[in-house]
Amino acid sequence: MILITLSLAAILVAWAGTSYGAFTGGTQIFFAQRGQSLQERLVIEYVYFVKGPPSKIEVFARNVGAEQIQVAAIYVNGTSFSGTSMAVKSPCTLQSNAVLLTVGQVCEFDLAYTWPTSSTMYIVAATLRGNQASYIARGP
Repeated sequence: MILITLSLAAILVAWAGTSYGAFTGGTQIFFAQRGQSLQERLVIEYVYFVKGPPSKIEVFARNVGAEQIQVAAIYVNGTSFSGTSMAVKSPCTLQSNAVLLTVGQVCEFDLAYTWPTSSTMYIVAATLRGNQASYIARGP
């Protein structure tokens, strides 16, 4: 009876060791990636509304974090602008459907959008690592 109990305990220890090793390997990757995303800070500084033709919204975003940022999309009241649908002015560059902002850099995004008069616009900029910056503006 003692031998059976000791052999079951040895099997349990071996099983728990392999499960724990796989679990800790996954968590190390998770926390390394999460650490990078926590150093990412994006701020929408200002929004201009430019009337026709064509009507557009100019969004100015700044990287105030410690990591470079890749802006994947900008949303205006739920409408997504990503890749070639958002015009980017120099010095920002569009690389593989994301706009690269280095540390301290300001980027201007031109979004072709017609807004209702005196409407409230909810603007969100999303990065590839999942962080977001939001801004609420009232259109003219």
